[in-house]
Amino acid sequence: MISPQQPSVNFMPDPTSAEQKQEPSQAWFGFLLAFGAAILYTFANIAFRDSARPGDLGWSIWVTAHRAVPATIIAWSLIFWNHAHGRPAFPPRGLLLPLIATGLVMQFGGNLMFQTALGLIGLAMTVPLTFAMILLSGATCSRFFLGEPLTYRSLIVMLVLMGAVTLLSFGAGAATKFILEDATPDAIFYGVGSAMLSGIGYGVAGVSIRRNVKNLPVSATLVLISSTGLVCMGLLTFALNPLETILATTPGELLVMQLAGLFNGVAFFAIGNSYRFLRVNQVNMINTTQIAMASLAGVLAFSEPVTIWLVLGILLTMSGLIAMERK
Repeated sequence: MISPQQPSVNFMPDPTSAEQKQEPSQAWFGFLLAFGAAILYTFANIAFRDSARPGDLGWSIWVTAHRAVPATIIAWSLIFWNHAHGRPAFPPRGLLLPLIATGLVMQFGGNLMFQTALGLIGLAMTVPLTFAMILLSGATCSRFFLGEPLTYRSLIVMLVLMGAVTLLSFGAGAATKFILEDATPDAIFYGVGSAMLSGIGYGVAGVSIRRNVKNLPVSATLVLISSTGLVCMGLLTFALNPLETILATTPGELLVMQLAGLFNGVAFFAIGNSYRFLRVNQVNMINTTQIAMASLAGVLAFSEPVTIWLVLGILLTMSGLIAMERK
């Protein structure tokens, strides 16, 4: 999907390249885009959590298909707008397969696994677990494929985040039993594993997006990623769900799923643009403000339980983020 620029991993105490010394105004613009995306993603995740059905893979695919609709519409609208005004619009042929591959990783590894985890372990637990893995996979892949710096401080923080993942995994049992009264150890394991796989999928896809938006319009980078989700998840929906199940979807459920998709689509383009101005680790760290937002929403909106593991895991995650990079 993406080829490494530097096969060896060298630890760098401080970034010094011209790209990393971006203009303050550009850095602030990138920060505002990433932070705005975090807020929109939180609203989207609340709606996706409301749409979740525990243990129903076919329904999760149906919700994930709706997730891709607004982003696909936005992407193709921008493509046609740029083409009509004589601007670069479509991705070059050599990137078609890599971008489709990125779309498959994001849709199946990221979005579908995230929706599955929401139904099993809840919002307050899924988001921290997902973001811990986003940070770890994003830092590793961005260093190897993009040559972005991986400092000693980042390594220490990764160990802290792995500790946070462990604590949050302990708390997943209580959250799952609250959501699924007859929760089994397998369901708990599946929920935690789905959230972690989702984070890896998002982290890898984010590195690919960062690599391409530096040279392509954001719409040209994201159009195939979002379209892949719409086509694949749409076909799987009709393949795995009885027609009567699809037709039984209520107008209220459709509205919630489309609102979730709309928030997600706008946030997707906001974060895609932020990659033009900030490194992968910077964007991911800013976007982890979702952890506090999602945890609060899970407890207040869905009455998810507050456990000692949840509190300690969130505190340890936030401590790692604060220590990760001061610049």
